[in-house]
Amino acid sequence: MLKGPFIHLLSFFFLLCLAAFPLVLSSAEDGSILFNFLGMFAIIKTFIIGLFTGDAFYFIQGDRTVLIFSVIGASFASSFYYLIMAGVVVLSLTFLFGIWFWKLNERFFGKIISLLGILPDFILILLLQLLVTVVYKSSGIKLAKVASFNSDNMAVLLPVITLIIIPLLYAVKALNEKTKDVLTQDYILTAIAKGIKKKDIYLYHVTTNVTPYLKADMHKVLAIMISNLFIVEYLFNLNGITALFFQTQAYFGYQYNLVIFCLVALFLLYGAVFFLLYMLIILIERILKYD
Repeated sequence: MLKGPFIHLLSFFFLLCLAAFPLVLSSAEDGSILFNFLGMFAIIKTFIIGLFTGDAFYFIQGDRTVLIFSVIGASFASSFYYLIMAGVVVLSLTFLFGIWFWKLNERFFGKIISLLGILPDFILILLLQLLVTVVYKSSGIKLAKVASFNSDNMAVLLPVITLIIIPLLYAVKALNEKTKDVLTQDYILTAIAKGIKKKDIYLYHVTTNVTPYLKADMHKVLAIMISNLFIVEYLFNLNGITALFFQTQAYFGYQYNLVIFCLVALFLLYGAVFFLLYMLIILIERILKYD
């Protein structure tokens, strides 16, 4: 019973130590790396005391002191909005091309997705932005916003497309293999022999036996999306958690307490998006099983 809470406490302590590394690592005159072990615990102690005094809840932004909760909520909501939107699209397309139209995917769509998956994230983003710019200059048609300039004028389409491609490539490939395996099982061959329609076989037999594999892979799919989020929020100028995490440090210096809160927010973001997408898969399973 104590194993779970102990692991969570240990993980949080590791997080506190990891965030302190930039402050306790330094280089000596001979080029060697120095590690201030006692300094790390002093930083952690100051942070924990600050949680009780209230000092840990504020960070420096230029010449003013800002309450972390006054900005981190909006950043969390922005990142959540893009991740959940991309996640729902990834799940939908995975069902389509990974299960129901897996043959069509192998012949045509899979090659396109694989080609796009080869490109690094930042190259893909630049190509998408360039495409939108070229189309706009040549025809006057604005396909999408190439970046966000303020909270009322946010880029949506291109960031979501960028977040979708690599997770979709991974999920579709994984489910293609599982779909092939399921289609060779005796109960599927029996259903075909009984004359059950192909649509019903895929919908009620194949899908329900493949979705457990998709649930098992959701951790990997979401981890890919989170890693892409860092680049997407930076290049599209989105006001998300990772932007708050990196850009504030770049402009106003490394602030330990802000880093901790941003990392905790990233874990909560991962958990919230994972839970909702996982529940969506379960809902689809229930609908198909009891339809």
